[in-house]
Amino acid sequence: MATFYKDDQGTLVRDLNRFRKVYRYIRKKPRPLYCDGDSMSHFQWGTFFVEFDNQSSVTHNFPCCYTEAPKVIALSVETSPGTNGNLNTFVSSITSTQAVFQTSALYTGRVHYQALIEGVYSMPNIGKNMEVKELSYSSTDTATYSWTTSFSCIPIVTATASEDVNVFVTAISKTSVTVKVSDTKYNGKVYLIGIERGC
Repeated sequence: MATFYKDDQGTLVRDLNRFRKVYRYIRKKPRPLYCDGDSMSHFQWGTFFVEFDNQSSVTHNFPCCYTEAPKVIALSVETSPGTNGNLNTFVSSITSTQAVFQTSALYTGRVHYQALIEGVYSMPNIGKNMEVKELSYSSTDTATYSWTTSFSCIPIVTATASEDVNVFVTAISKTSVTVKVSDTKYNGKVYLIGIERGC
């Protein structure tokens, strides 16, 4: 931007506040991060979506291969106005190559999901930990799980059931999580992911 301008009479006017160029951002010397094999995360984390077209069940083949059946977390996502994503999404069957995604009513839209093998994962390149777990319910609506990893802050938890029930978290801390379902005598599974947030 120039340090002068012309007024209504065509007179050249200089802006006294713009005698020097001011940089809005502080320039810092680059600090490169060199990534070697020990500072990278090494695990298979599949994230994708499943298309529903007036359906309540879709069998979906994973785009990547797993050595065993992963734990799958799923969520309905409305893709256009007029669609109704207000329903339960659950995963009724999982193998190493595919999963059966179901909804509690006929649905048109997408289901987004994450698929990971059960275990504890470290992500040294971003300094975060993650844990994937399958919880089993036998004629109950509540399960409390103690994390086996050490979280530096309260993790973000997402969960999906294997049957048509609501899943919700009633208590969460750095050491444990309590997950409830809407059926007081539930017999089934809940797939759970806890991951450290930016803190």
